[in-house]
Amino acid sequence: MASPHQDRPTQWPIMWIAFGGGIVAATHLGKLPPALPEIRLALDAGLVMGGWIASTISAIGFLLGLAAGTIADRIGQRRVLVAGLLLLTAGSCVGAIAQTGEAMLFSRFIEGLGYTAATVAGAGMVTHVTARGDRRWALGIWSSYVPVGFAGMLIGAAFVLETFDWRVLWLVTAAVTALWAAAVFHVTRGWRRQESDTRDSRSLFRNITRCIGVPGALLVSVCFAAYAAQHISMMAWLPSYMHEVYGTSLLVSAVVPAVVLLFNAGGNWLSARWMGRGMSCWALLSIGALGMGLTQIGVFSSGLDDAARLAFALLFGIFGGMIPAAAVGSVTVYTPSPAQIGTMNGLMVMGTNTGMLFGPPAVAAVRAYAGNWNAVIWLVLAFASVGLICGLASRSMELRAGAREVR
Repeated sequence: MASPHQDRPTQWPIMWIAFGGGIVAATHLGKLPPALPEIRLALDAGLVMGGWIASTISAIGFLLGLAAGTIADRIGQRRVLVAGLLLLTAGSCVGAIAQTGEAMLFSRFIEGLGYTAATVAGAGMVTHVTARGDRRWALGIWSSYVPVGFAGMLIGAAFVLETFDWRVLWLVTAAVTALWAAAVFHVTRGWRRQESDTRDSRSLFRNITRCIGVPGALLVSVCFAAYAAQHISMMAWLPSYMHEVYGTSLLVSAVVPAVVLLFNAGGNWLSARWMGRGMSCWALLSIGALGMGLTQIGVFSSGLDDAARLAFALLFGIFGGMIPAAAVGSVTVYTPSPAQIGTMNGLMVMGTNTGMLFGPPAVAAVRAYAGNWNAVIWLVLAFASVGLICGLASRSMELRAGAREVR
């Protein structure tokens, strides 16, 4: 739905500072995997506790994504973004002094609140400060905050942990996040978002019901969930698969996912470029889902050599990267009015966190039941098929909704 005022020029400094906020938030995802073995040892945390520590942020996003979005619509994306970064800072500081697994779990709960708030509000801010002609491209760029922040932290954590322990890494991450919160507060001081009609609790609930009542948006959210289930499962289990099946070194097994993440960011940017040139979101979703399915066949194929499997893994990253950009870019297509921008972004955040929360356990369960990795390919192909079906099914809905796209 078009807003009544004339389209304003894009405020690029605010767009880039919000993008940076997303990257900084994602470093709190990337700091855990390389440090988790040391954390479990230091805190005497078992496998179950380690799993909860790893999945808490995704659980918070799954449960509170919609609520965070509609709160951002009500009180403003700027306030929620800054508050989210400060919560991440606080959670990281609590984690740095944790002496038990339960204390670390509590710190990740705080970080989960901050991560959900920051990412939902950041996407809403990018939407509000960009002109219609720049918006899909900018949102596509925004969607790369996870691979950029995650991969950057994987690399940075390796250097920090080589000299210091994980508590120092947590404090460094907290300091960087606090500095970025201050930068967001300073750069966005003069910015005022569009007025929202979310004045009371009834309008907050109405925003949620209006957004989840849009069939096209629900299909995109499910497609996003299917993507996340495949992507996070690949990142979580690819090192184990490579080491167990092909005997690759632990170093190589750890580096490959980081490289795949960087190629995933490349897919985000490629999709953003195509959206900027007018390509439909449904087409990018469908191509991405189909490409993810086909490339995973190559990754898990025992008849290929290491170089070919690596090439398929990198292509998997590129095709996968097309989906987040298209999903986030579709927000302005399906949002009923500017007052629901944050809520619709929250729906997308809930979708991706659904996949991140349930994907890896599903893969692990299939692997444990079958006793080998061969059966896993059928599960990830099922995820890819769901994404493809949802992408294709959203075509007619996107065409109808396009005439009402938020300006």
